[in-house]
Order: sequence, then structure tokens, then C-alpha cells
Amino acid sequence: MKRFFGQRQGDNIIFEGSEFTHIARVLRMKEGERVIASLNDENDYYCSLTEIGKARAVARIEKVEFCKALPKHNIVLFQAMPKREYFESIVTKAVELGASKVVPFKCEWSVNHDYKSERITQIVQTACKQCERSRLIEVSPVLSFENMLNMLKGFDIIIFAYEKENKSLDQKLLEKKENIAVIVGCEAGFTPEEAEKIISNGGVSISLGNRILRCDTAALATLAVVNILSKN
Repeated sequence: MKRFFGQRQGDNIIFEGSEFTHIARVLRMKEGERVIASLNDENDYYCSLTEIGKARAVARIEKVEFCKALPKHNIVLFQAMPKREYFESIVTKAVELGASKVVPFKCEWSVNHDYKSERITQIVQTACKQCERSRLIEVSPVLSFENMLNMLKGFDIIIFAYEKENKSLDQKLLEKKENIAVIVGCEAGFTPEEAEKIISNGGVSISLGNRILRCDTAALATLAVVNILSKN
């Protein structure tokens, strides 16, 4: 069944905007067809379409189940701001690999721009539908490097992907860790001073292998390793 994000009204789910367009204009769905509705909470709502109007579709809730695709741990990706197309790819993969939040930040060698919030919101929603997550992840405003460091307080562990490290991530480091921070650089990486500040603020530097990875590949690789080893 196809998944769509909507709003609940009593025993019904209302689909409007781009979600209605996808239902009515793109897929040309008919009344009586079944869909899964997401309300940005922990549940999947199994519904049947009862009305497809000119600007909205209505579905009646038949069954509610806990969404099995929701991550078990709080994994936050701190990503030094890269080129726009790389950032969009990183956000997509962060959703698929179980991140709870993406925090972009500026550093000495990062790209000096913000992102288009409407575009990123649509990317997050599409990615959640693709991997069957019922709750949207948050993408924060772009922070300064110092503000990023301040946000690291309170995490159980801080994983720092660093090209000058030679130790890989040990599964024992992630045992009984519920709140996990992951830090990945931009295309040019970090200055030695920035790397030292991350480590002095609790970052555990790890290697991703003998090859230097592009930043979007590095984010994907780090999240994939953390996701698997933490059994997220």
C-alpha cells in the first residue's frame, strides 16, 4: 500500500496539498482503495479512501499499528555544510539510515550558504515514505561551529569520522548507548584546530578506511556503521 502524510479529523484522515495531488492526479486513485496514513507520530494508520474531491482526499481509519521502521535510538547527524546537492543526498540517506535529526553547521572550509527549508521538508517527507517511517525527522537551521560544539553536551557518545584516524568503530563503544551524535565534515574536511576541538569536547574519532570519501559518502558510511552496530 502507498503511504501518505495527512491530518486526522475524528476517525478520518485528510490529505491535502501535494499529498492530495499525488493521490488524485498522479496515481489517479479511486474511492475504496487502501492506503497507509502517517500523522508524524509513532503509528501507521491503515485506511480506505472514502472521498476524492477537488482539493482534498478523505480516508477512514480501519486499523492502527505501531510503525516498525522507527529507529530505536536517538542518532543525531552533525553535518558540516556541503554543496547543496550533497546536502540533499545526505538528508535523504540520514532518514533511511535511522537518524532522528540532522544538524548542519558551518566550519572553516564549509560552504557558506543556508538551505531551502521547503525543499528539505519535501525531501524528508519523500524519504520517510520510501523507508516507511511514520515520523518526520527534524533538520535544524545551520549553526556556527561553536554552537554545534555546545550541542554535543548530553550525548552518550560522539562519533567523529576523521580522515587522519586509523581506528575503526568498535561495537563495544555503542553498547547501551541511546543518544548518539555523529559528526561528518564537508568536502574539504576540518582544520586540525577544529578536529582537536571536536575531540576535546568528547568526540571519538574513527576511520572509514584507507580511501578518502566524498562527504555524502562519508555521512552514509558512518550512519550505516552506527545503525548496524547499535542495532538501530
